[in-house]
Amino acid sequence: MLMTATSSRDYLTEHGRKALDNRMHDLRLKYKDVAERSGMSTAHLRRILNGEQIISDDKAAGLEDALRLQRGSIAALLANGQITPLSADDEADKTLRQLLLERGLAEPEDLAACDEVRGDPVVLEILALRDLNVPEDDQNRLLTAYANMRRAAYLAIQAKKNRPRS
Repeated sequence: MLMTATSSRDYLTEHGRKALDNRMHDLRLKYKDVAERSGMSTAHLRRILNGEQIISDDKAAGLEDALRLQRGSIAALLANGQITPLSADDEADKTLRQLLLERGLAEPEDLAACDEVRGDPVVLEILALRDLNVPEDDQNRLLTAYANMRRAAYLAIQAKKNRPRS
């Protein structure tokens, strides 16, 4: 059962703030990083963490993505004080490289350092399409296109860096 966050008691408690602060620390994320990844301003995030702002469902989902928590973790935190990080087997916790290799979308020699990104918001957005019943083939095409775009940009930057100065 998917728990939702909205109710009259959806203000974060001190215990909840500590749990989320600890998770940010574990992931080595700053407030700015979490705010960007969850789609809110740093000020809005601070109001939520200080217990001054209700956590809406969309903000809860954004926090869960940013902090790599299982869906429903924010609602569970509000209800019983527990959060559940994504397991190592969960796709959303894998690097773009791991996803491409596991899904058979690339060979190791095709990949570059730029594919080692974990928690990439675009990859997370593509993976979230399964919740909208987007076929896996379409997700795979998007992952491949995104990886190719990242790789092309990465290689162009490397070539520019390695170009002799005149």
